[in-house]
Amino acid sequence: MDIQTLKIDLARKILNSNKPSVLEEIDEILKREDPQDWWDELPSEIQDSILEGLNESESGNLLTHEQVVQETHSKYGF
Repeated sequence: MDIQTLKIDLARKILNSNKPSVLEEIDEILKREDPQDWWDELPSEIQDSILEGLNESESGNLLTHEQVVQETHSKYGF
């Protein structure tokens, strides 16, 4: 059974369960899982670059696709 099929099967079983003790135990198991945020796993240089891009975007410092293509053509000749 692949992971997606297992998830669907578990979700179906949880939705069909009316036993509070079972649902509470499942909840406790999931709370113990230590989810790692992918952001924290990125190198600080990448985080800084992403944050800089978001700040530029929020301040309206953007280029359209056409502008990028035109700049690339004029700068690199292709």
